[in-house]
Amino acid sequence: MNVLENEINERYYAIVYTYKTIGIQKLADHYLKEEEIKELSRHFNGEMALLQTCNRIELYLYTKRPDEVKKLLEYLDHVHTRKISEDAVVLKGMDAVAHLFEVSAGIDSLSIGEYEILSQIKLALQNARRINITGKHLEVLLDRAIKVGRRVRLSTNISKGKVGVYSLAIELAKVKLGNLSERKICVIGAGEMAKKLTFMLNKEGAKNVTVLNRTVERAKEIAEKYGYAYGGLDLSVIGNFDVVFSAIYYPSSVEVNGSNLLFDLSSPPVFKGNNVITLEDLQQLSSKYLEQRKKDIEVAKEIIRNSLKEFVKDYENMVYDALVSELMGKIEEIRKEEVQRAAKKLNDNNKEEILNAMTKSMIKKIFSPLLMKIRLALENNDINYINFILELFNNGKLPDVKTEEVKEQQTN
Repeated sequence: MNVLENEINERYYAIVYTYKTIGIQKLADHYLKEEEIKELSRHFNGEMALLQTCNRIELYLYTKRPDEVKKLLEYLDHVHTRKISEDAVVLKGMDAVAHLFEVSAGIDSLSIGEYEILSQIKLALQNARRINITGKHLEVLLDRAIKVGRRVRLSTNISKGKVGVYSLAIELAKVKLGNLSERKICVIGAGEMAKKLTFMLNKEGAKNVTVLNRTVERAKEIAEKYGYAYGGLDLSVIGNFDVVFSAIYYPSSVEVNGSNLLFDLSSPPVFKGNNVITLEDLQQLSSKYLEQRKKDIEVAKEIIRNSLKEFVKDYENMVYDALVSELMGKIEEIRKEEVQRAAKKLNDNNKEEILNAMTKSMIKKIFSPLLMKIRLALENNDINYINFILELFNNGKLPDVKTEEVKEQQTN
């Protein structure tokens, strides 16, 4: 393991809450509002990005100070006024990186192979940039994760067929009710999941669909695309439909019982009753598809293993670019200073003299730190560093036996 791999292992973290680790019911207790994220960032010395979906809340971190993560967990407890940090799975270094790659590949999702997670990772990066809580170290990680997700889907069939929570819900509705084309269907909500549900229902040939939402205009915007009905949020009418799909936040739970089907895709769940199917119920259906996708999952894991090496290379390139940029910036500062100084002294009679003096001064100032390092390397018998410098200037390598000679010459 090289120095930069050690650096990755010491500086990257993930604080993870998912449907697997704490269950869907408890996830809602851990959701973070934008103002809370901003406040968290003010108490954290490093970079952060939040990935928050209906079945996971994951905070990705980069810091040079490991104690910052402990402080952040303590502050999370303070924000929520309870010990939510006890529920957290904290991943470090390459474990955190590998986990994000599994998420982007769709193999850690409630619905294996779901495609939406890629757009959710992109959104996490966009939001982190927008509120100024991230930096180049997390950007390079999330960019690589998106590439991993795309490669897995191009190389496997993991995202083909019935994937995505909304797809599982519609599939189960078809199993229980048969053809949906003539059924009375209600979609409650106007967010991304509601949009996807109406799109999928239209593809299934559903004709009698009504979209309900607090803001009627948003319901209208979705419904009119497919010639569906729409209206305001009125939970008293849901008994009039054969099947209801709900994806909303509601301040209290609602008791329902009836002969119709109600898919509650909200987190936390809103409805309770003998006819309610929740995200946890759909998780069991997802397990069935998991068996069918075992080969694709193995291919995805191999892609992830290779991608971990690519991420190390990404990190090396980022560090190199930063070092070169800093070095060239200092050289440019020296150049400007010397040009300004020479310009004040320059005339027709002394051009050559002044230009010679200027360039010699530049070379001395630019190479002075390097020459000091070479002197230290000679004193410490650091052959590798000396060989590197000699290779850089095409002078060949310095054998071990010559080190003492050079050192003696330097002393004299």
